[in-house]
Amino acid sequence: MAQKVLDLLCDEVAGCKTAAFVDLSTRMVLVTNGTNTESQDTLNEMCQEAELMLVGGDTAMVATSGHMRLYLRDDAEPNDALCCVCETDTNFPELIAKAKACLSEISNVSGND
Repeated sequence: MAQKVLDLLCDEVAGCKTAAFVDLSTRMVLVTNGTNTESQDTLNEMCQEAELMLVGGDTAMVATSGHMRLYLRDDAEPNDALCCVCETDTNFPELIAKAKACLSEISNVSGND
């Protein structure tokens, strides 16, 4: 179910290439979208960066060479986070709104298992 939600996010938001659901407490990527092309090392780096960037907040953006990374923390489940890799011309207000809904949906399902 989570992969389908992440796939939908990447399909709906032009420029969103990777979406990963992570557990900040374990620094583990739990699931990514099906078309993800990031290496495991990059995913691990994103998870660590998310933990650092989300200290004291629930949204952060990082510019890297040629793309942007968006990090979101779930309000109800503070160890649940979403990491997105996007092109620089992505509609970020749209991405943030849809990514928050995506994270909430995944967190609510995983929190009820």
